[in-house]
Amino acid sequence: MDQIESDAFHHQVCEHLGVALVVADRDLLIQVWNGAASRTFGAAADQMVGTPIVQIVPQDRRTLADRMIRRTLETGEVLQFAFRHGDAHAMTRELVATIAPVVAPGGARCAVSMCVRDITNRIDLQNELNESRKMASLGEMAGAIAHHFNNILGGVVTSIDFAIGSDDTRLKTRTLEQIGPALQRATALIDGLLAFAQGDRRTQDLSDFSEIVTQVADATERRIAGTGTTIAFHLPKIPVTPVTRVATTTIITNIIENALEAMPHGGQLGIDVSLEGADLVVCISDTGCGLDEQTQSRIFEPFWTTKSTLGSPTATATGLGLAIAHGLAQMLGGSISVTSAPGKGSSFRVVFPKT
Repeated sequence: MDQIESDAFHHQVCEHLGVALVVADRDLLIQVWNGAASRTFGAAADQMVGTPIVQIVPQDRRTLADRMIRRTLETGEVLQFAFRHGDAHAMTRELVATIAPVVAPGGARCAVSMCVRDITNRIDLQNELNESRKMASLGEMAGAIAHHFNNILGGVVTSIDFAIGSDDTRLKTRTLEQIGPALQRATALIDGLLAFAQGDRRTQDLSDFSEIVTQVADATERRIAGTGTTIAFHLPKIPVTPVTRVATTTIITNIIENALEAMPHGGQLGIDVSLEGADLVVCISDTGCGLDEQTQSRIFEPFWTTKSTLGSPTATATGLGLAIAHGLAQMLGGSISVTSAPGKGSSFRVVFPKT
């Protein structure tokens, strides 16, 4: 294949690529505009050759695009840039451009290329998948809520029916004594749902962070006395930091509760506080059964629980504890992450940004 045939061959390859190919010189003026580019942007090559390459990008994204293109020319990096473009049918298309240098035979970067792909269908499919997952999660949540309330209210109705048919005053008294805690559990469940959904925006007082953590640790130590579980608490001297008492207490308490439930036969609970830059960090660890990857991916979902006692009267068995902690941490501008492995315990890292 001689040079003329070679040039013609490469021209045909570029012209019939399945992606839009746009090449600009060092002055960032378009020199190559293939057929796919004409179809993608609705403009012929003779209209576009010689114009600035950033014109194919929406006005509000041109500064970033220009900076990335010049960076590719200067450093030789291959970069990606996503943007939207309205097609000839007034439909918004999602595009992604791969920006790469064009290197001359001597090694100098003489131009820059942009290969633009239409990823609209892929994004639409991803959105549909996310929507399906969301609906599936809502279905699971609705089923869990119904299960909990059926357990609570079913027991209340049965007890009332039994008491109504009896003339035994003591039986009616016992029934009322049983109904009270059952309704309190229902109230606690509703409060948990509201805290998860609304971020617990109720008016809360501020207290010193160290004081809150110390009080939670002391209460936990008294609670686990004689259970075979020990606590290792580390709190360095940190500046007085006011934080929201209710939210902070709830976050730490719920994670500790989860750790204790992972060690039904005893173990070691670790509470380690540190100051990392502008953030307060609490690491809560246990020596329990640990979590596999699938469980870790869902551990902060509401009503997701590894416990078999779905109808348990305790709030922690509802699968809301960690979900509430996660939601409150986000409300405060912080985060929660977990590190775990089956048989090796778990460690939850909570970041509280200083305000």
